[in-house]
Amino acid sequence: MAQVFGSAGKSAFSMGDTRYQDLLSRIALPMLSLLLLIPVGYYLLTRGHFFWGVGVAFFYVVSIKSLEEAGLKLKKRISHADTGAKAEQAVAEALQELPDDYYVFHDLEFPGFNIDHVVLGPNGIFLVETKSQKGNITQENDVLLRNGRKFFKNFLNQCWSQTYSLRDHLGAERLGGQTIMPILCFSRGFVQIRGLVRGVEVLNIRFLRPYILSQRGSLPTQARDQIIPLLAAALSNPAAQPSPRVPQSKTGGIVCPKCFHERTQNDDLHFSAGECPKCGVIYARAQSDTPDTPPTTQTTSTKDLPPIVIALLPFLPKRFPFTLLAAVAMAKGKPTTPNFFWNILALKLAACALAALLLIGAYKTMQATVTSIFNPPQTQTMQTPEKPIPNEQHPIQAVAFPLTHAVSSDNSARAITFVFEEDQGQNVILLFFDNKAKTLALRACVRAYEKLTTTLPRVDLGYVIVTGQVWQGYEDLFGPASEAKKALITLSSQTKAGNVTSIRATSSMFVQKGVQSPLPETKAWVRAAVKNAGGYMKM
Repeated sequence: MAQVFGSAGKSAFSMGDTRYQDLLSRIALPMLSLLLLIPVGYYLLTRGHFFWGVGVAFFYVVSIKSLEEAGLKLKKRISHADTGAKAEQAVAEALQELPDDYYVFHDLEFPGFNIDHVVLGPNGIFLVETKSQKGNITQENDVLLRNGRKFFKNFLNQCWSQTYSLRDHLGAERLGGQTIMPILCFSRGFVQIRGLVRGVEVLNIRFLRPYILSQRGSLPTQARDQIIPLLAAALSNPAAQPSPRVPQSKTGGIVCPKCFHERTQNDDLHFSAGECPKCGVIYARAQSDTPDTPPTTQTTSTKDLPPIVIALLPFLPKRFPFTLLAAVAMAKGKPTTPNFFWNILALKLAACALAALLLIGAYKTMQATVTSIFNPPQTQTMQTPEKPIPNEQHPIQAVAFPLTHAVSSDNSARAITFVFEEDQGQNVILLFFDNKAKTLALRACVRAYEKLTTTLPRVDLGYVIVTGQVWQGYEDLFGPASEAKKALITLSSQTKAGNVTSIRATSSMFVQKGVQSPLPETKAWVRAAVKNAGGYMKM
């Protein structure tokens, strides 16, 4: 088996994790924040602010739709990253079957680019770029096609760009005239190409190992030993990988892989055992770990978790159980895989708690703001009339508004149920007049946000509604801030058709449908309704 360095697909998996975190921070949290608009819109619609409520609802729908589209695109990119990582792992398994004199490096990171695989063998240097696309892979005029269509990206240019960058990184002296052979390997595609395409070998994963073994070339051992440390230093996670093998001299001393200085006993007196006295390269790890015997890592199983956590694992997010396992392993002093750390779990939990606090605070703030905008506190200035009328029952100053009640002058069997709800936060005086009989049909007092259930005669009626907050008695009603509306309602035609079993109304409904009524005239109607229930005033 080949000597393997690095972890295949690590960068792709890391990219998928980053995109997954972006999905949570850029899509999920804004969607949760937008839920606050639902109670705001409901509040506005139920308080009679129809256009504001519709505007909030429209903004909510548009925002959710845009976030949903962005989330689907990001989810697709996460799926592509995971698929690419699995394809790199499949290629790594194929390269692992190469003979012992081959060195395979996975996931090499360089400034500005990443190389999936590099193979060093006695017959040359190979750069392998992995692709996970499905379909029939063909070429026409040196252009790669999938199912007869061009790829979204020029993979041939990508292979050559990485090849030139790797050649410049290794240096002409170490290569010694060796050429790097680029290979484009499709893990799932059916490749129908025979031969090179613009100097790049395009093949399926099944033919990767046979192709490398079939090449006729030569890579000197000295050049290979100089290249190995440079490639090992470019691994995406060198701390978790075995160090390259340090050449041994014929006398048994350690030879530096960079400058080939043979360590002597005098060097041990003046320099560290893991440091080259000539060039300073660190190679101490190679004395204990070799590519043939990579360091083992213990993993934690779900058996180490409490029973309640094991029961909750199926309902947790996909990446959460692995993070939890790593945290338990570190608490027990066991080494863990480098992909998961307990501090990441702590940060995620802290972020969730902070997001919950922010949502609660935002909800309270928005509720208070909307209430202050659409229901500003009204301060009433009490004005003493020029000719005050002393009345112990109804003084001029503000008094308590009567309890919710109704006085009806019609007790006939043809009465219909009437349910009235106050929804504007105002106290209400409500009068109903029978236009034909010229009598008062109903007089009602309703306190803010209370409900009244009574009866009305099944005839056409006219109504007068007076609203306000500071009650000043039946003589002055609610003072200068009194708002009075009047209108006619038709009941006889609806009752004849038999489609009305009861009447349900709100103060905002009556106020919106009514027209302005002069305040002096309204005061006269209310005084007459209080003194004489049978009196009639022309509407």
